[in-house]
Amino acid sequence: MSTLATKYSTLSIPRSLMVVGLIAGSIGVLEIILSTIAYAAVKPGFDLLVTYLSDFGATPVWPQVFFNAGMLIVSPLRYVVLILLVLRLYQLGAGRAFGTTALILGVFTTLGTIIMTAVPYTVDVNIHKLGMPLFFLGLVFLQTVVGVREWQLKAVPRSLPILCFVVVAIYLIFFTLEMLHKADVVSRNTPVPWEWLCAISLLAWVFAHSIILGKEETAG
Repeated sequence: MSTLATKYSTLSIPRSLMVVGLIAGSIGVLEIILSTIAYAAVKPGFDLLVTYLSDFGATPVWPQVFFNAGMLIVSPLRYVVLILLVLRLYQLGAGRAFGTTALILGVFTTLGTIIMTAVPYTVDVNIHKLGMPLFFLGLVFLQTVVGVREWQLKAVPRSLPILCFVVVAIYLIFFTLEMLHKADVVSRNTPVPWEWLCAISLLAWVFAHSIILGKEETAG
């Protein structure tokens, strides 16, 4: 009887990963949908191809409320997802060194997100820019570390590390184009679609990892 009680009272890492990941991903989707609707309501000429997601956070009242509130809620949740993912991969054979590296990189990406969200470029462009490399480059390193380690684990489906590398490629392209824009090499609109792809690919990463690794048994 005590063994049975212990079994059901023990926290299930896979189940927790699935639940928290689906909650974080759903809030992220809802945040984008609500802030897009609010932005379109105040900007009749709204065009996805010329509007940064970060423009929502710099637009007064409802676009800013939905976008910034959503980001500030999702950021710590995403870190919790990372913690659970590390624990899940540890169950599947990943070592402690991997976990420590991933969690440290996760701190930088979370901090970068909070800085960019709390200080829109319309408030202080220099502080906002400080958060960009912390988030974008931090996430590139994080996804690379996770992707390489997942590729080495036979119990992890190949689709997951491949998705990590896709995220890395998209974020590198966006960051490069953004730097070229700052140097007046490309127009402001050039990086815009890639920022949207950054958000979409990261949401896909959260959902895929939460659902696939959230199963009690994972096989490659």
